[in-house]
Amino acid sequence: MIMTEKQPPLRSPVDMKLASLKDLVKLVISSVGPDRAAGYIGHFAEANRSIFFIFNTSLGYFDLNALPIIVWIEDTDKPDKSFIRYKTSPKEEINFSDDASDPKWLSIPIVTFEVLPEFLKVWGKKE
Repeated sequence: MIMTEKQPPLRSPVDMKLASLKDLVKLVISSVGPDRAAGYIGHFAEANRSIFFIFNTSLGYFDLNALPIIVWIEDTDKPDKSFIRYKTSPKEEINFSDDASDPKWLSIPIVTFEVLPEFLKVWGKKE
């Protein structure tokens, strides 16, 4: 199909900034069932900061088919491992790791994006 009409620019998703990476991890873990994988947390390095985020949609949002949402945090640490691990016993703890097999930890893969379209970079639009 050849597009001859100019398409309108894509609108940015709604953004929700959380207070910490631990909050983002808990949100991802709480949004899945016990028999499903926890999805992933996106990472994008920009200047001297790391952005960790998830992309989601709220289906059937009022008169829209879906409302796109990016939930994100800003950090100075760049992940040097493939997973973010979280546990609550004997105390709440979070760390980066290459090992996702330890059953004492809930592990979420980190997906690092080298390039993101500008309309997804909600962290640069407000504040």
